[in-house]
Amino acid sequence: MSFRLVAITIFLLFTHQISATDSDSTIGKYSWSIRRDHGFLIAHRPALVPLQEKHISGFEISLAKISSGKNEWEREFLNPNRGITFAYFDLGSPDKLGYGFAVYPYIDFPLNKNSDNKFIFRYGIGLGWVEKTFNSSDNFKNAAIGSHFNGIIHFDLRYEKRLSKLSLLEISTGITHYSNGSYSIPNLGINVATLNLAYTRYFGERLAINSARSDLKPKSSNWIAYIGAGLKKIYPPEGKQYNIGVISFSRMTSIGNKSNWGIGIDGFYDNSLSARLKNSNSELKGFSDDVRAGIFGAIEVSVGKTGLLFNMGHYLYSRWKEDGNIYHRICVRQYFENFFLCMNLKTHYARADFVEFGMGKKF
Repeated sequence: MSFRLVAITIFLLFTHQISATDSDSTIGKYSWSIRRDHGFLIAHRPALVPLQEKHISGFEISLAKISSGKNEWEREFLNPNRGITFAYFDLGSPDKLGYGFAVYPYIDFPLNKNSDNKFIFRYGIGLGWVEKTFNSSDNFKNAAIGSHFNGIIHFDLRYEKRLSKLSLLEISTGITHYSNGSYSIPNLGINVATLNLAYTRYFGERLAINSARSDLKPKSSNWIAYIGAGLKKIYPPEGKQYNIGVISFSRMTSIGNKSNWGIGIDGFYDNSLSARLKNSNSELKGFSDDVRAGIFGAIEVSVGKTGLLFNMGHYLYSRWKEDGNIYHRICVRQYFENFFLCMNLKTHYARADFVEFGMGKKF
């Protein structure tokens, strides 16, 4: 059934023709869409193979606000739409995972200007809930997730085809990632890979599109100071939670109107490290056991007052060596003039270390 539906949709996408609406106005002010998902659980660790019992199915409902290029940053990114999605998944393992929900705001980045045939990249981040989690007595084979509530990262690539003046059809492929950032153990994470079909309908008044060209902003640089905190667990799953503290300083320089790049230093306090050293029969030396220091490079995409950051760092000092020397952080910042609030996910490659919440200031 799913294959036939995909085949019919692809035929419609490539054969249906409709004249474009006026290029000087949007199709509407808002849109709603419903999407059908079909996919599988990615077993990125051997311990997750037992969870691949059957294919994953689900559906998504989204509501979006249509961009008209009113703000300069919108024109820089070809007028991306912003919205919120509610998703439901049958996770394909009834006894070990059950079903999952996800709610996340997103932004759609157009990859071309054609209004009738468009490629879109969607990025979203939010919250998720998984029905069945690890339990040492009756669900010990669930090595993926140890908490009902989790963070969500979603991205997909899709092709849109106009069906009428107010509707379009799309086919896409995407990944939705569930993780609690080691707030609870286990936390190998759930990666849901899907092929998706969707119908979108626009409504509300059409808005005039602002197509004015943006002037190139002068190159600028800022010092950034940041502090953050979090909680994490280590094995065994029934163990206690440990405290995290972070302090960071960086220098960021603009790249055109869309992004910034920079370098910085991190200081981490993680009192799970001394517990790990103790468990491995290493000699304990005190406060320095729980301290890490690193240097990092960063790239930030500026979407209005929201910053999407991607950092790669190298430990200059760490007594605990089993995580390797390289770390990464996926960061979301919300700016209020020169002050910002943020949430960061720190990882060692594909393995989450912790989630941190913090605040900072630009100088």
